[in-house]
Amino acid sequence: MKKMLSAILATTLVVSSLVGCGSSKKETTAPAASGETTAAAETTSGALKLSVTTGDGSTTDDKIPTPWYNRIMATNLMFRALFIADSDLTNPQPDLAESCEISEDSLVYTIKMKDGLKWSDGEALTAEDVQWSIETALQAATCNSIYTSAFKNISNIAVDGNTITLTLSTPYAAMMDVLAQFAILPKHCLENADPLKLEADAYWQNPVCSGMYTLDELNVGNYFTLKVNENYEGTAPKINSIICYFVQDYITAAQAGQADYVFGNAADLVEAISGMPNYTTHEVDVLFYKYFLFNMKGADGNENEAMQNVEVRKAIIEAIDRATLATLYPTANVLNSGVPNSHEAYNGFEYAFDAEKAKADIAASGYDMSRTLRICYYNNDQTSIDLIQTVVHYLEQAGLTVEATLSNDGTTDLFTTRNYDIGFKGKSAFSIDEWYTEYMSSDALFANVFGGTTEFDELVADLFKATDADTRNEVLKELQAKEQECVYKVPVFTVGTYVFTSDKVVIPEGVTFCNPLYMCDLDFANWELAQ
Repeated sequence: MKKMLSAILATTLVVSSLVGCGSSKKETTAPAASGETTAAAETTSGALKLSVTTGDGSTTDDKIPTPWYNRIMATNLMFRALFIADSDLTNPQPDLAESCEISEDSLVYTIKMKDGLKWSDGEALTAEDVQWSIETALQAATCNSIYTSAFKNISNIAVDGNTITLTLSTPYAAMMDVLAQFAILPKHCLENADPLKLEADAYWQNPVCSGMYTLDELNVGNYFTLKVNENYEGTAPKINSIICYFVQDYITAAQAGQADYVFGNAADLVEAISGMPNYTTHEVDVLFYKYFLFNMKGADGNENEAMQNVEVRKAIIEAIDRATLATLYPTANVLNSGVPNSHEAYNGFEYAFDAEKAKADIAASGYDMSRTLRICYYNNDQTSIDLIQTVVHYLEQAGLTVEATLSNDGTTDLFTTRNYDIGFKGKSAFSIDEWYTEYMSSDALFANVFGGTTEFDELVADLFKATDADTRNEVLKELQAKEQECVYKVPVFTVGTYVFTSDKVVIPEGVTFCNPLYMCDLDFANWELAQ
């Protein structure tokens, strides 16, 4: 199969060669002149080095990325949640909260905050910050669906001193786990910001923080540095300084000595960094989907007529050999729904690859063969590029004219600009449930490509309420049947994820890494730099 892929890639490569709280003390620096980043590295030789990739279009190099979309190491050290989870992203323990009581009917959460909490600017961190954060997340345009799906079940929020009470309209089994991921943001800095543009607010150029560290300097286009937060009430970290480089890709960052911690799943990255003698490899069991989504209809009614016919969508998937694509990754498992094939709830359906049938089915569907089919993707690693070139080859064999575009801002191009037919996307999921939240009418991003359909809402709500395995599995089977009937998005495979740590850092014994796009207890206060 790898020989087949190599032949396909050789062909496609030939073809492609032819075709609010800002402080005056922290001024944002202009892009560095040549050599400035090297100078910064030399002056921070005693610092832990992290890298923040701008290569997937979700982060820009002129501000700190919002923790409401993905949690990454840098922002995990700056922003805290009410609770903190273990490496399985479960078993939440108090963080900003001191305690939590849940009523017998699982509808009322009474959370007491720790006394004396402060933001990095010295302002009190209170239950009102929690209330504001939850209510604003429900309005935000850029927010991970695990938060909006959970919080829309909250019918009332009451604050009494340092106690906040969340009353739910219906039980939500994962509420505590979600609260262990959700970063609380400062109301006094952001209450006048537009929720629809929150991630672009000037606040992110000099954020007020709650974690072990706060911003020291932001050098636009190059890096930002972190210093210990003097107002952090917990155990002070042993590492005093952190430098976070904005990078296009992690391989280059590792080779340049700009990453003491890095993660990924692309074959070229795993091969390159695991082969470097100064890195230790940690394999992490995560649910990371790679999938296609179809741009059909926005919640605003703006339709892409070419993708409206489900028979067109089915034929396109039929034309792509997903098993061959999976060989591009070191560990990939082809799947046919949000439920892995190995899961007890998998319904047995398969998207079969049949090149000749696909060609006939596309022609029979009435698709306009004279138009160009447009693919949009946003990962710039070589593995993703190779995959897309192979997909283009398969679709051209089915008689289609295809154009693939690498986006510099995946979120905007996929969900706002929408100048494409098929999007290729990755999702590091919190759980199987998160795959299905994207179908909900309340998902602010996916409503822009699926039209805000409500046909999945009731089933997804049933999934969230399910507290026993049998009920949950039955709902999952119904959801699989629904998504395989509609073909709004189609998984290609799940891939394993790897965390790499350099020999410049000493990690405490017993630390187990979790999904790197979420937050868990890594005992970071006891990390040290090697002598």
